[in-house]
Amino acid sequence: MSYNRQRMIDLILNESKKIEERCDGYRQEVLNAIVDILNAEREHKSQRTQIQQKVNEMCHSTGDFLARQRGDTDNPTTEAAK
Repeated sequence: MSYNRQRMIDLILNESKKIEERCDGYRQEVLNAIVDILNAEREHKSQRTQIQQKVNEMCHSTGDFLARQRGDTDNPTTEAAK
């Protein structure tokens, strides 16, 4: 793994520790979304996938997680959650 790539990963991991834990598991859920977005970006570079749509879905999924954990089922962020 290149130095820059490892440095980016270290930076993301360190910064993720600063995320406010809005509910149990929120910090990990956000970190998982970041990893998924980075993987989608890597896939997009080689296959030209619909990156914006994938990123939007991942962000909505994380928002849905927060809403579910807080019991706010009246305000889901994705159509599937409605």
